[in-house]
Amino acid sequence: MYAYRPEKEPMNQIQITNKTLAAQVQERIREAILNRDLTPGDRIDQAKLAESLNVSIVPVREALKGLESEGLVSIIPRRGAFVTEISQEHLDDLYDARQIIEGEVIFHAVQHLVDADFATLHELIQQMETATKANDIRLFMSLNRQFHMGIYQALGNRHLIQTIESLWERSELYRYRYMFVMHNADLVHQEHRAIVRACEERNPPKAKELAIQHIRNTQLGLHRELDTELGK
Repeated sequence: MYAYRPEKEPMNQIQITNKTLAAQVQERIREAILNRDLTPGDRIDQAKLAESLNVSIVPVREALKGLESEGLVSIIPRRGAFVTEISQEHLDDLYDARQIIEGEVIFHAVQHLVDADFATLHELIQQMETATKANDIRLFMSLNRQFHMGIYQALGNRHLIQTIESLWERSELYRYRYMFVMHNADLVHQEHRAIVRACEERNPPKAKELAIQHIRNTQLGLHRELDTELGK
């Protein structure tokens, strides 16, 4: 059931901001899922959620549709909305797709990167190192996304970027759930530096190889975590 368990603190009411009401509700539910206040398979009680946030049911429904498009929620007709179940098959589908698409994108993006891009990438690596030392997983995730998208966006193909961003959103459930990257921070930073070095050397095949291996390493780490949780 939704996170209205006795041991859980109720959600704070929505505060008025520049974001739409539905976007604010969507952000609250996303945080509850990623922080594991809502766990895979939980049914989301829309009426109780609306009451807790002091909003009508309409923005709640809109928010759930948005989360469904992100892959965090499954809406089943006549049954309701549920937090998406996790599985190794789903994990592999996501990360295999990422390897194929991101590998090709970085291969073609290398020649479009300029000195200012490299300066930004090096700065982001330093900021990620600081974030991991502070055990700030949320900040690291944000910086990590900026790092990779900063390379891919050099290609200038918005359709490919939209595809990659969609895959990243659908992968969030796994990355936040296991916080794998925080347990292997040094390795991840090394991989990031190697990717930038290959790009600076204008070596598309090497950059592609390293990017694919970077994604693959995360996939394998998540597999190990999932196997442990499932008792395999």
